[in-house]
Amino acid sequence: MDIVSYRGPGAAGGVSSGLESGWRNQRSGNVSWWFIANNSLQFLTPTCTHPTFLTHIPEPVIKGHYSYCNEFLWPIMHDLPEYATYDADKRRLYKKFNATLAQFINFERNNKKRYFVQDYQTALLPRLLGVSGGRSSIFWHIPWPKEVREDFVESIAEIAQGLLAAESVGFHTAEYAQNFMQFVQRYLGHYSVNQSDMLVYRTRPSNELQMASGFENSSYVLRPFLQPVAPAAAATKLIVQPLGIDVEKWEEQSRTAKIDLARVGVKVHERFVLSVDRADYTKAVLHRLNIIDRVLENNEHLRGNVAFVQICGRSRPGVAAFDKYWHECRALGAYVNNRWQKDGWEPIRWVEDPLSGAELAALYPKADAMLVNPVRDGLNLTAKEFVACRHTKPGVLLLSPGAGAWHELGQHALAADPRDYQETANSIVRALHMPADEVLARTMVMRHKIQRNPLSLWWKQFVHAASHAPKAVAAERQAKSA
Repeated sequence: MDIVSYRGPGAAGGVSSGLESGWRNQRSGNVSWWFIANNSLQFLTPTCTHPTFLTHIPEPVIKGHYSYCNEFLWPIMHDLPEYATYDADKRRLYKKFNATLAQFINFERNNKKRYFVQDYQTALLPRLLGVSGGRSSIFWHIPWPKEVREDFVESIAEIAQGLLAAESVGFHTAEYAQNFMQFVQRYLGHYSVNQSDMLVYRTRPSNELQMASGFENSSYVLRPFLQPVAPAAAATKLIVQPLGIDVEKWEEQSRTAKIDLARVGVKVHERFVLSVDRADYTKAVLHRLNIIDRVLENNEHLRGNVAFVQICGRSRPGVAAFDKYWHECRALGAYVNNRWQKDGWEPIRWVEDPLSGAELAALYPKADAMLVNPVRDGLNLTAKEFVACRHTKPGVLLLSPGAGAWHELGQHALAADPRDYQETANSIVRALHMPADEVLARTMVMRHKIQRNPLSLWWKQFVHAASHAPKAVAAERQAKSA
């Protein structure tokens, strides 16, 4: 399968690196990766080291698409509508962005029939790639919301219909898939849902040109839509397959990589709790800083003895909600440090610059505990990376039930609910005083779990399930007719 995504191979983040491994290992040489770089659509093949430029995308389209994704879709999908800002013109640019990608990919690959599309930036592509008969599978890397406000339903229904044009849709957890099916049942009357088999059927035709509406009247962009868009898949298979990590790679890096602890403001042999994320309201950084303040207020013996390392850079500069959140985080971090500093010691060691994978692999084993406390997170790969790197020195993972990784690791981690300050503060203290045998037992079970779901298995199982989705649909129909 070709891959179509917002970011290309080698981009920051576990998803991109994970896809790259599976994509490069495909036996077929006739595969490409399509992505956005430098305001342009580019593609790469496994045998090439440099991408090929395909077309420039106008800056207003790039900016409008980016804003719609981050000001509207991101908070809605994370069940945080209070941060959402809807703009009809930005929605139109989001649609135009998707249409432009589809048009050029269809033109370049008019004989290509299989695509792996990923994430919310390209949710309309499964239907638009069907213009040339393309068959798509899509993986939805972020949560699907439990509830959608009535005034936002029509916009989110458009996203859902884009996904349902694919033969299969992947989710990290059963909860996200269940939320999606409930949304379809409630708001999309021309679909029916078989929850037991996780299949969604089209029960009657919908307006196929609806997805193409809203684009600027550019003859070049609009030309593919002068004829009806190819029908969506008659049925869509929902697949639950949480993303794995390359456990062997992280283990090897943790053995060989080095890091100067001064890089993160920690002295040799100093105890510390580690967090790695960005200043994003879904990550609950403000909640975490308040919890750290609570820990220090109630546990005098930890003052001066345990640091809290925050590898936390700015997220989405220029988006008002994220800019505001960043300044609030830095102000609260400064307040906590000022409140508890003593003789040159400060509790919070803030590192704005990102660390490389090798630096993180060297840092993970040195932490006494890892604190991952998002309000809502599609998966959170840092939790798995931490566990993978604790092969010789066990460590305690504190994990929020709001993280997708909770469904795999939560039973053996300590709960870190960001909305319950006292409970999470107690969990941090417990982690710092946990007996070595308990730490070892918890770590061994979590390591076993991530080893059973490595990155390679995630790719193979999703590709296999996606490839067999049409057969599953046909088999069910035959059974019903019988």
